[in-house]
Amino acid sequence: MLQSENRLKRAPAGAALGLALAASLLAGCQSRNINAADLERHDYRLRHPIMVSEEPETLDIPIGMRGGHLSAELKDAIYDYALGYRDDGIGAVTVQVPSGSGNDIAAAAASRAIRAAVIEAGVEPGLVRVAAYPSMPERVAPVRLSYLKVKAVTPDCGAWPKDVTATMDNRNYYNFGCASQQNLAAMVANPADLVRPRPMSPASGARRAKVLDDYAKGADPKSQTELIDSTVGGS
Repeated sequence: MLQSENRLKRAPAGAALGLALAASLLAGCQSRNINAADLERHDYRLRHPIMVSEEPETLDIPIGMRGGHLSAELKDAIYDYALGYRDDGIGAVTVQVPSGSGNDIAAAAASRAIRAAVIEAGVEPGLVRVAAYPSMPERVAPVRLSYLKVKAVTPDCGAWPKDVTATMDNRNYYNFGCASQQNLAAMVANPADLVRPRPMSPASGARRAKVLDDYAKGADPKSQTELIDSTVGGS
């Protein structure tokens, strides 16, 4: 009888001790701080962030020492460039003419033909500007077309602040993931998708009406589109 009473007295004390131990463990977990530097060391997306900004889209047009004639191939390149500006360009197109280069006279003559080709491609004349940029006298410099475009960009890769072999904490090295981030930034069709997802496109009203009509008639509402037969994954 005395032993059972002692067990009853010790039980609440043991439970209280267990609760206190659990509380101390939880308190220890809550007091541990993971700061931004720790996250950056573990997450390559924070070390090499993809940023969306307005960056120049350029096209260098080689110009010889004489004449301002543009070949058919160069006109095609200028036309494609102008189409890109009409789709994604911001601000004006600048025709940058070298100043002080060995071919500056020929480049000045060619710049007039280049400006005319840009306008001919559908760009408003008021949005095509001409400006000079300095060049070395011994160089044959190109005429450069430039406009601003929203792009996804990342910092340059190749930074190795520490020896990758001198680590024992099982963390990835600083340059890890940089190439993947640059590839993703180069492949994304619309950089705005990295900022916010696109809204859902509206449903097909014609398809919805047909499904409801077939359902009301008791017919099979499946699509009449025939899929190509394939043996991939078959037995």
